[in-house]
Amino acid sequence: MTRNIPAALQTKLAGKSVFVADLIELHFSTPLYFTTTNINLQYDSPTAPESGVQTYLAQGLFLNYGDIIENSDLRVGTLELSFTAVDPTMVAVLINNDFIDRRVVLYRLVLNSDYSFTDDDVFTIFDGRISGWTLKEEQGSANVTLSVASFFADFNRTNGRRTNPASQNLFFPNDKGMDFSPQIVKDIRWGRP
Repeated sequence: MTRNIPAALQTKLAGKSVFVADLIELHFSTPLYFTTTNINLQYDSPTAPESGVQTYLAQGLFLNYGDIIENSDLRVGTLELSFTAVDPTMVAVLINNDFIDRRVVLYRLVLNSDYSFTDDDVFTIFDGRISGWTLKEEQGSANVTLSVASFFADFNRTNGRRTNPASQNLFFPNDKGMDFSPQIVKDIRWGRP
């Protein structure tokens, strides 16, 4: 992904000590903004669903994210975001929101020693949509993992109608023609003897 990193930021990144943090936007019906720093940060994101400066919370729920691998091949980029589920806040957010296919944006920023930064110090490292989630509980710990895929996740999917009641009712709300389709023989020989 081309990032067009400004020269001033390139100089900062080449320095002896670099202080980086991440900003995470979860575009739920009520958007969530998290940061990996130990203090809340203010940022006016170009991708935020709400206009203006947002507060990215240093909340302790976000744990980490998996490796981001980039290459020149046309592939579906995926990312795993992990949150603690010991505090039931994140589980409640997922249960109470329609989260599948919601946008997630991950930014990296380079901070000064006083936690200040400019818009030129921030760049996007991942932008995708939630494709699933898992909850893993063990003695003394629990984690929620969001699977996030790039916008090309459905690139090879064939669109069209299905032989089920939900697909039929999209076009013909009162039609009962497909109500028993799951009970019909699986191998229907359309156009064959």
